[in-house]
Amino acid sequence: MLHEPIVQVAPYLVIAEILQKEIDSGVYNIGEPLPSEAELSRRFKVNRYMIRHSLNFMNKKGVIRSFQGKGHYVCEKPMEIQYTITPAMCFTDVMLQLGCKPNAKLLKGEESLPPEPIAKMLRMAPDEMGIRLEILRYADGIPLAWNETWLPMKYFQNFLDKYTSFTSLYALLREEYQMQLKRIWSTFEASYPSSEEALHLQISPNTSLLHIASVMRDQDYRIIEYTSAKYRGDLCRVSIQFE
Repeated sequence: MLHEPIVQVAPYLVIAEILQKEIDSGVYNIGEPLPSEAELSRRFKVNRYMIRHSLNFMNKKGVIRSFQGKGHYVCEKPMEIQYTITPAMCFTDVMLQLGCKPNAKLLKGEESLPPEPIAKMLRMAPDEMGIRLEILRYADGIPLAWNETWLPMKYFQNFLDKYTSFTSLYALLREEYQMQLKRIWSTFEASYPSSEEALHLQISPNTSLLHIASVMRDQDYRIIEYTSAKYRGDLCRVSIQFE
């Protein structure tokens, strides 16, 4: 009988997760201090280095703020994004409408054969090459979403030689390839991050993600893009706009 492997979560993340849940439930309110490192060390029966690692992780997430000589204090969420899905709206447009500064970091770009399900969605032949992009998207400097995007290479020859970075993929496609993209369909599901995704998004592996997979076409009804986007569930809510 096969058993699923047991995922070992680092102790500092377990502690951070417990403290996060206590903050969310009101044990510690905004503006209030957390217990001292010494108190937390006694509570969790670990050394102060481990506690400091947990608190630094929470500080990077924007959950708490540290003040020299005063300790760590609970702060407001750095943001709460109401992300709206429309046929034509893209990440950059949504962030600008919300008053946030969007940005994107191209983590990886490669030419590759897409997996069979993705090739079918993009109406690509079995031996047809695609362009795979890993993109980390930011709002006001905070990592918000991890994207895996596939494009049929036949429409974008030498794409990776020309573009190693961009702020908005759709703006690039519009300006350089005269393509106006429109959403055909999207699916939604809850998921948890891989270790790599958690690292890039600066979250615990136990933080839920909003996973949205979408297929887009251009103005000539050619299937242009498949994207798997994973949004931070602790910062993001998603709504759908039908008109």
